Amino acid sequence: MKKKKKFVFNWKKYFFETLSMFIAVVSAFALSNWSQDRRDSNAEREILKAVVSALNNDLITIENNKLGNIFAKKSCVYLRDLINNKPVNQDSIQDYYNNVFADFSFTPNKTGYEGLTSKGLDIIKDDLLRVRITYYYNYYFDVLTKIEEQNEAVQAFKNYFFPINNVLANYMEFNDKGELIEIKQPIEISELDKKKIYSYLWQLESSREFKIMIYTQLETQLKVVQQHVKTTLDEMD
Repeated sequence: MKKKKKFVFNWKKYFFETLSMFIAVVSAFALSNWSQDRRDSNAEREILKAVVSALNNDLITIENNKLGNIFAKKSCVYLRDLINNKPVNQDSIQDYYNNVFADFSFTPNKTGYEGLTSKGLDIIKDDLLRVRITYYYNYYFDVLTKIEEQNEAVQAFKNYFFPINNVLANYMEFNDKGELIEIKQPIEISELDKKKIYSYLWQLESSREFKIMIYTQLETQLKVVQQHVKTTLDEMD
């Protein structure tokens, strides 16, 4: 009678096969995670580049609007002196008169932020930076929109041009092109009309002062966000 062959379990063989399979699975998983992290990092970098480019443009607009409101405030002083029959330089009368009633609009470049929301806000790993960016676009944007476009009380041309212009029209001189070249002095208007114009100019100056303050605060906050984005991009390179 033949003896039955004894079965010997080759644990070494199966151990190494199992270990090899385990390593292969873990490696594939790690590689997949690394690839995803790399894609997310590249996406974050591109989004932040778009955001900082938009912020640069917004800061230029903010600076221009702030300077515009500063000049408009000075124009109110000029017009008050004119009405008070003080000597004024009328070479730039058009600029001063137009800027008394100038309105400025602000529409931020939201390209970068729209890209961010489409990818998901969590694509930005820095929690503070993510909060700063979303706060700017969701809060300050609404504030400026309401101040410059939706708030009837601060609409300079709509509220104040015709009441002031109707009083001063008799003193205006125009060239052949229909351009204002002079507002003749002395200006002799009733005390009531003068007080009305004073009150309009006071309201305009107050509005300008408020807008200048808001633009200054926004500019300061925006520069913080801008620097934060730039620092993050530098660290990613």
